[in-house]
Amino acid sequence: MTSTTSAGMLSDERITAFGRLVEAHRRLNRIFDKSLRAEFGISSVWFEALLRLGRSPDHRMGITELGEQLVLTSGGATRLVDRLVEAGYLERTACPDDRRVQFAQLTEEGLDLIGRAVTHHLVDLEQHFASQISEDELRIMNDVLDRLRSCDSGA
Repeated sequence: MTSTTSAGMLSDERITAFGRLVEAHRRLNRIFDKSLRAEFGISSVWFEALLRLGRSPDHRMGITELGEQLVLTSGGATRLVDRLVEAGYLERTACPDDRRVQFAQLTEEGLDLIGRAVTHHLVDLEQHFASQISEDELRIMNDVLDRLRSCDSGA
């Protein structure tokens, strides 16, 4: 059996770099998810949702926008918000200007949780991530990842 794929294509640096990015993300996310579940009973997805709301004005944003930031479908965002509401970390509020828009807003319990979880997560980040790269590399990584985040805008 012959292959039309050359060995050079299989070891193309672009393929290798992307594969390493995916692998590093999966490995780190597994570590962080396990730690967040053990310490706070929340997944890394819940953590990221609470973190983004904590950074938002008045600790709220539209559910659609939250889903877009987390790269979730509209149904996935709705289910996530429903679970966080049931857990007492969020509440739904209606947009006063557009009844079709629903906001997710942190409750006091959610705000307290994300404060404690961020403190814990920073320790994990230092141990498993930041200690592996220099401050200059971190800045470069942030610049590159910002560009990559918008790769599907308009798609």
